[in-house]
Amino acid sequence: MENNEKNYQYFKNEEKNLKQKYSDEFVVIYDEKVVFHHKNLDKAIEYARQLEAGKYIIQRCETNETDNVQMFHTRVTF
Repeated sequence: MENNEKNYQYFKNEEKNLKQKYSDEFVVIYDEKVVFHHKNLDKAIEYARQLEAGKYIIQRCETNETDNVQMFHTRVTF
């Protein structure tokens, strides 16, 4: 299983707890743990830029949102 798949599986396994702890925030998950969280997506992206591409996911912890996954396999510029 690839890193981003492991990280997403971690998110799914811990989804309820993460959504309670980081409600309405974006979390950066790296190596199957939350390494950064912020309400602003740009701040989460800024932090993630220092991590190795393809080794992390950014996920929004919103309790009323349906599942939404976007995977980027190369560095992207927003």
